[in-house]
Formats: sequence, C-alpha cells, structure tokens
Amino acid sequence: MIRALSLQQLQSRFGGALINGSTEFSRICTDTRKLDSQALFVALVGDNFDAHDFVGALDDQVLGLVVEREVPACSLPQWRVQDTTVALGQIGLLCREQFEGPVIAVTGSCGKTTVKEMLSAIFSLHHTPCVTRGNLNNQLGLPMTLFALSEQHDVLILEMGANGPDDIGYLCSIGKPQVTAINNVMPAHVEGFGSVDAIAKAKGQIYTCLDVGATAVINADDGYANYWRGRMPEGVRTLEVGLANSCAIHAEHIALNESGCAAFDLVIEGVSHPVVLQLLGEHNVHNALIAAGCAFASGIPAVDIARGLAGLGGVAGRLQARRGILGATVIDDSYNANPGSVGAAIELLAQRPGRKILVLGDMAELGPDAEALHRSVGALARKRGLDALFTLGPLGTAASMAFGAGHREALHNYRERAPLIAAVSRELDRHTTVLVKGSRSARMELVAQALLGNSRGEK
Repeated sequence: MIRALSLQQLQSRFGGALINGSTEFSRICTDTRKLDSQALFVALVGDNFDAHDFVGALDDQVLGLVVEREVPACSLPQWRVQDTTVALGQIGLLCREQFEGPVIAVTGSCGKTTVKEMLSAIFSLHHTPCVTRGNLNNQLGLPMTLFALSEQHDVLILEMGANGPDDIGYLCSIGKPQVTAINNVMPAHVEGFGSVDAIAKAKGQIYTCLDVGATAVINADDGYANYWRGRMPEGVRTLEVGLANSCAIHAEHIALNESGCAAFDLVIEGVSHPVVLQLLGEHNVHNALIAAGCAFASGIPAVDIARGLAGLGGVAGRLQARRGILGATVIDDSYNANPGSVGAAIELLAQRPGRKILVLGDMAELGPDAEALHRSVGALARKRGLDALFTLGPLGTAASMAFGAGHREALHNYRERAPLIAAVSRELDRHTTVLVKGSRSARMELVAQALLGNSRGEK
C-alpha cells in the first residue's frame, strides 16, 4: 500500500461495525496458512470454505480482522461487514485512490495475459509498473494487485477476467482505469454468460465504465468492433488498432521467421517501426497492436513501444518451444484454451517443418455447444494437415472423431494422463513438433512437463 489504512476509515466510508476498536494496517492476508503479524486478515467465504472457522485463534498473528460475523473469542479489532469479498474490493478501492499515475486495463477471451506482459515490457524501459501477477484477474485477485501498489510505482497495468455478466463492471469500479482495451471476443466461459453476444456485452463494460477524457483502444478487426463503437460513452476518446491501413496503429509486412516468431512493421501515425517478436505465432501481432495502442494512449513514444515489444521473452505456458524427449520440439501452450486460441495454435503448428502432433485437453465452460466446438477444432486440425491429434477427456472424443473422419486408427482419445503421455511419447523424434494445449481444468502442463522429460505426469 502507498499509505497505511485503518479500520475506522473503512467503517466510516463503507459502513459496517467496529468491534474492539480500530487498527492501522498496510498489508492484507486472506490465507490462514500465510499469516502476517503486520497484516489485516480478511475472512473470505466460498462455496467450499469459510475462513471464519479458523479466525478464533489468530490473536497476535495478525493486526485485525474483516469478518461477516463477530468472533467473540478473539480480542483483535474487527470490522464486521455483510460480505467480506466486497470488503476486499473496498479496501482495494482505497488503495487505488491513493495512486495518481496512469491506469490501463485489458480484457478479452484470449491473449490478455500476453498483452499485459507486453505492456509491462514496454513500460519497464523507463517506468516502474505495478502489474497483475499471474492470473489474479478476478474479484479476489485484482484487489491483491491494488494492495501491492507502492510509492515506487508510476503506472498500473490491470488484467481483468470475467466469468459472469457483471464481473468486468465490478472490477472497473475498484480499478478505475483510464485506458482500456478488449483484445477479442471468442467462445470462452460461455456457461457463465449464455452466448458469445452476451460475452461481448459483458466485456464492453470495460469501455462503458470510462469517464470523459479516457481512451478506449478498439481492435478494429474484431467482429464486435462496431458494437462497441456504438456504445462508447460521450467524451471518451477512441484509438483503433488492426491490420487495416485506416487504423491509427496497424501492422504491415507480417512474416514468420525461421523460429516461427512474427516480424512486422509497426505503423504508428504513419511512421513505421520494425519489430521482431520473441513470441511464436502470427496471432501475437494482434496482441502487440493492442499493447501498442494502450501504451501510445498513455504517452509512450512509438520507438519505445517497438523496443519493448521486441524485448519481451516468452510467457510461461503460452507457446513456449523447447527441446523434449527423443529430440522432439515441444511447444507448451498449456496455460488455457478456448476454440479461438486452439485455432491459432493449430495454424502455428501447421507451419512447422516435419511431423506435427497436437495434444489437446478438453476445453471447459463452453456451454451447450461444447461438443460441436470440439468437433470444429478436430476438423480444423485435419484440414490444416496435422499428422496426429491426441485428446484427453470426454469432450476430446468429438475432436478425435472429426479429425479421424471415420478412420479408427487415427482416433487417440484418452481419459487419463499417464496412457496419453505414453502414447504420445512413442510418436516423438527429432523431426516431430508436438503442441500441448487445454483448459486449466485439464492440467495439460503435466503432459507438457512429461514430454519435456521433467516429469512422468500423473493421472
């Protein structure tokens, strides 16, 4: 935190009740396994846990408590509220209000973490950014980023995720961004929204939350660009990025080098700046354009934007190419998956030399169209000439059948990791590239680790 807060400040601003007086704090903890004697403990409640069950014995281990029900056995100062998750966000809001630098927020169906890391690389050249750590991009994670703000930070870069229709609006209400972007909209987390149109509407809250004078960076190549243009608040500036020359920031002369990384000319207000990314795949050009737009809207010179983009190395679990067992090339893209990101991975894999194998874990949260969407990626893998598709999970059956197109010998669907890993391992040699991808729930990082020789995986 930039400055210490007190329970009295929180109660005066947001209501609730103070028990056993007040206390000042400058750190927050929410895990009883990671207590901090100089922190305020927030007792969160979830579907399968309730931290109130453990707070009675926290005397002398933390400075105070935020609770939904009083803990009589505890003498610590307590702020009693109706919802401790909301209270966590309210503390985050006070931390955000202490910060006076520019705030950028990015959302999207896929690629938003890569955009965040690109922005971090750009700003880190001459600034000290505070950046969302890992995937802490929801109503619990985003406040943690706000708590991490310090006097040394001069820019705040937030990644915002959503599983429901009001999530982005809530995150914007506490993050209060001044420059925002939607990377793309694709079928992802459909179960929480009902349709892709509903996803677009929900993501659009990152634009409709903006105040007069703020900037909305629009991906002009996304199918929902017109939808967002028509719902932009009055007084909000727009900056369009894309592949068309009409965009203020666009890319020209895109080509993949021998490593599969994109080289292109980044054109900003008519001036070209050559960029060679260290990230695999042509789809990362779009990620770079979104990052460039957000950085440019925040006052970063074009030459530094190009330099920062070129300087970013790989992002863990996202198209990381390494030498695996038997000399094979293993591309670890296991961090997450939806049909759009799997399509981009297939396109990348199709351009590799030698034999090409896709190992795909089930894509989660796709709603009633889940089976059809798995069939579509299986058909795309066949169309793009991949040599084999190995799938893990019940939905993978649909992908495997679409890929095999009636040829039983081409069907490689598994329900457990160990036999999948063994089967794929038998296919590898130094002329083969295997790409591993899947939703978080599929734990495909264990498959990638095994194929890299770091682990035998687990069931």
